[in-house]
Amino acid sequence: MTYGYAGSILRIDLTDESVSRTPTSEYARDLLGGRAINAKLMFEESEAGVSAFDPGNPVIIGAGLLVGSGVMGAVRHEITTRSPEQVPEGFGNMGSGGTFGPEMKYAGYDHMVIKGKAKKPIYIHIENDEISFRDASALWGKGVFETNRLIREELGDPEVAILAIGQAGERLVRVATIEHEYRSGTALGAVWGSKNLKAVVVRGTKGLKVHDAEKILELNQQMLSGIEKKLKDYIEWCKANGREYLPYPKYALGVDALDEYLVQQEKAFTGHFKGIEWADLEKTRAVPYLMKRMVRQTGCCPLSCIGLMKVPGVGTSVMRCDPFWWPWQLYLTDLDKSFEATRLCSDYGMDNQDIVTPVSWLMQLYEDGIITADDTDGVPMEWGSGDALIHVIHSVANRKGFGDALADGVLNLAKKLGPKAEALVIHRRGIVPNSDEFRNQTGVVLGTSVDPTCGRENWYGDVVWDKHLKETGRESELEEAYAYARETYGTEKTIIPWEYEGKVRGVMEAEYFERISDIFGRCFFVPKYAGHTGPIELDACKAVTGIDFDEDQLNTFAEKALTLEKAYNVREGFARDDEEVDKFWFKEPIPDGPHKGKVLDRAKFEKMKDEYYKLRGWDTETSWPERGTYERLGLKDVANSLQKLGRLPKTKKRT
Repeated sequence: MTYGYAGSILRIDLTDESVSRTPTSEYARDLLGGRAINAKLMFEESEAGVSAFDPGNPVIIGAGLLVGSGVMGAVRHEITTRSPEQVPEGFGNMGSGGTFGPEMKYAGYDHMVIKGKAKKPIYIHIENDEISFRDASALWGKGVFETNRLIREELGDPEVAILAIGQAGERLVRVATIEHEYRSGTALGAVWGSKNLKAVVVRGTKGLKVHDAEKILELNQQMLSGIEKKLKDYIEWCKANGREYLPYPKYALGVDALDEYLVQQEKAFTGHFKGIEWADLEKTRAVPYLMKRMVRQTGCCPLSCIGLMKVPGVGTSVMRCDPFWWPWQLYLTDLDKSFEATRLCSDYGMDNQDIVTPVSWLMQLYEDGIITADDTDGVPMEWGSGDALIHVIHSVANRKGFGDALADGVLNLAKKLGPKAEALVIHRRGIVPNSDEFRNQTGVVLGTSVDPTCGRENWYGDVVWDKHLKETGRESELEEAYAYARETYGTEKTIIPWEYEGKVRGVMEAEYFERISDIFGRCFFVPKYAGHTGPIELDACKAVTGIDFDEDQLNTFAEKALTLEKAYNVREGFARDDEEVDKFWFKEPIPDGPHKGKVLDRAKFEKMKDEYYKLRGWDTETSWPERGTYERLGLKDVANSLQKLGRLPKTKKRT
């Protein structure tokens, strides 16, 4: 395996500032790349029971197999470490697009393993074979934006790729993120803060060999053509339905879809997990706001899925996805405040969703009289207050007043506020949900509950929302979807969001899709918007590597990644009871809208889990993978390691 790989895994010990390299080929043949290799390295390089802030907790950075090859959208890197946000701590992983992954591979590295703790604040500078540890004392205490600017000035290179933490990561705020050009994700930044690691900076000029460059260009053109067709169809639909559409239509495919997907199809909620009905909902629509504040499109590839925004008196930044729907959780109609909050979180280095859901909780506590303004340092937590939101962000990032307790997680603050406050926290092992409704989405709930990374939601997408399609005259699409479900799954219920039948297979396919994308380092929105799925991905893989893979082989690599992530948690003592969602979703019915009265059915939910574990080859009692599953996937060494700890299911006698 030569084509597509940079060739080396870079190993860095911060304690003694030592550097070594090992060949990627030791892992590539069995795991392919990206997220799968990250998961194996995480299992091997860590020890059971080592906390997120222990110097022995490794940070793994991996660029996917297709990254740097020129394949459209193949720009993503994965960061894997122990999650400081989960309660108790478990396997953590985040992915991001941008320039870091390609630059890392052009410098000669497919993966990095960072361990230890620096004696003082430092940043790592990588330029091809040269690795240096630079004093970051002058950067410590500064936000991400200024950190990026000062590093580029110091190095005299405006094009270096930077991963950095802000003040939140330095102060070990558990929802702190590792930022890359306004891109972040799962809260892992406090791990870097515990290591005195401010940033990792990379510049590569070695390039990358691919098997068939002409084929890559051909495939890119196919994808661009597919995207252009979808744009035209989207605009025609907007015109026919009297909808506004952006002069930046590629961005609209992402953001305007949120309005349709979450609001019109009524699969979201407002306030603190209340109903969808809110008189001011239309004031928060994304498209009118974007038309007012958006400067231009930007992004990692020609899809340009990010909108660069400018708000007078606040500044310039990007605003994507969550900040357009979490205002509903606060009854916030001032989207400029949403933008300001998003920009602050990016600069401090914090996950905005991990701030907003606790703010919604605080506002509910305030309305119910459980807390007063005195509990939040004099600022009343009133519904719709953008000032309250900004106050919480500053308090948490700087660990000021009540924000010091919230910086250690919403469960920590709830305990301090008392039993009534604790009773209103909705979470999964300390991770708060976003605005997505669970009570009418059984596939999403199953996928979320069994996700080893404790993610907010599984990318379960094989569903249709009939209400919206019927209201917009698209009944033909509905019939086509039902016919597809009958042919593929044997029942229409598989794609009806609130039904239970057939969901397990859909969840498993979603897990494969997500991990194959992360193994490739490929943004999954590109094939989605281009109207392609499996075949073009296989063609792209062959064009880069010269190797013919089929879909079953790729699914096996994805299953290896999933099983390794699961094995890490099994080693930490997690079992079936930990693969759960909050009891709220089973007890409190949806209060309004077309899905009024729906709750999750506990018996049917547990039956889905049983079916999922059986199909995965995992023990239904403990949820631990069977030895035979590990061995089938070529992970016998992992099984042997877990057996020594008593973490393999007991062999059942055959009758």
